Amino acid sequence: MLDFIKDTDWFITPHYVVRKTNALDPALISSFFDDYLQYACDNTEKAILPNDFDFVCSDEDASNIILRAALIDKRNHGVVAVIGIRQMPDNTIAQARIFLHDQHLSSQVIKELLIWLVDYSFYCLYFKQLMVIPDKYCVDLVTILIMFKFNKVEQLPNVLSGMTNLQIVSYAYSIREYQWFNHDIVDDPSLNPVVADQYLQNIVKPYFQTAISKSLYSTIVDFRYQTILCTDQSARSIGLLIGEDATGTGYKYYARVDLAQWYFGKWYNDKSAYVMHHYARKIFRIQQYVFKTGHPASFIDSLPYDRGIRSYLITFTPVFNDTGSVVAIQSIALNYRLAGYHEYIQNILEQQKVSSDTLQIKLSKREEEVLFLLICGITQEQIADILEVKRETVASIIRNQLRIKFALPMVSTKLVVETALSYGFPFSIPESLWRPSVIILEEKLAAWLKQYHFVL
Repeated sequence: MLDFIKDTDWFITPHYVVRKTNALDPALISSFFDDYLQYACDNTEKAILPNDFDFVCSDEDASNIILRAALIDKRNHGVVAVIGIRQMPDNTIAQARIFLHDQHLSSQVIKELLIWLVDYSFYCLYFKQLMVIPDKYCVDLVTILIMFKFNKVEQLPNVLSGMTNLQIVSYAYSIREYQWFNHDIVDDPSLNPVVADQYLQNIVKPYFQTAISKSLYSTIVDFRYQTILCTDQSARSIGLLIGEDATGTGYKYYARVDLAQWYFGKWYNDKSAYVMHHYARKIFRIQQYVFKTGHPASFIDSLPYDRGIRSYLITFTPVFNDTGSVVAIQSIALNYRLAGYHEYIQNILEQQKVSSDTLQIKLSKREEEVLFLLICGITQEQIADILEVKRETVASIIRNQLRIKFALPMVSTKLVVETALSYGFPFSIPESLWRPSVIILEEKLAAWLKQYHFVL
């Protein structure tokens, strides 16, 4: 069985992971805060800040501390940020304290760290509201909090902050779970977890139980974003023995390094890690779309395996209880023809002979990717999804780069493909495409994800 509560590293970006402080040398944390104090403006602040550090360092009065962790730079194993999460008297609210040197970190790293922190607080710790307390040194963090539409809370009271001094920190930024993606979405007060669990146990489970041993790819994910039911065939497709072994799995764990290593096996490495974790997070966002809107979602899920790329047509269907709340998602997967493009291209590669003209045409990595996918019969919109670029970018590559390199008189996808094949392209499947990808098939879902692309 998989372990979902043990300590682990969480992937943030290719060079950074979050790790619990109890797994670190205390000297690393002390060194970080010694360095941090150098940024204090005067002796008064230097006297106050150590009291705040106790939030994420001291073991005293730690009953309400949920997480103490550090952001680690994998290149030198140094600590570049320290994070603490505590439970407030209202146990639905979490308070997060972040210490970081934003001049040492890019805004992209800070953004990814905050996205992980919010997702972890809401969907792994099950808080309903998160209050992030920055300090005046974290300018980029404050900018990103505002971009994510956190609400600024002025004059944070002592009872809320848990700190004796507020000269350094006198405000926080707050967001509720249902606001995380879309401020137009309202909370569902009718979703009672106890009642929802009873509905799943008494209605959904008996219905699904008859399909467990069938030749069918299907799972049930509950409102906690965890797998509660899974067919044996689905379990075997991810390396498990029976459906029961998948209980507790979920894409909400998209940042966990150990689970990504287990799931992707040899395909997971330092070079591919970002793509793998980003892929898992995108599927998690699709699940959230279904839970938040009550709409079904369809997409193509492509995964690399030893002999090629296996693709599935996935449909997420919302499961409603008697009060109309979405309490689960049923996922159904069908083998999809896109999986055959590897064999299709392999036949072309075996038949084509490289002409002398071909050798004079040099394509960039991106041009090779776009051309290969066009030859596979994939639309420009789907190519944009696979490559995670705008559709206009794909069109521009075809119009301004491929057309010119193949000396074509007009813009025509068909003509580009035919000419490329006549020249002997493709030579091989681009290495960069041997990775998982998600192709969105529905306009509503695509628009929803596009609007909130910054948390994908």
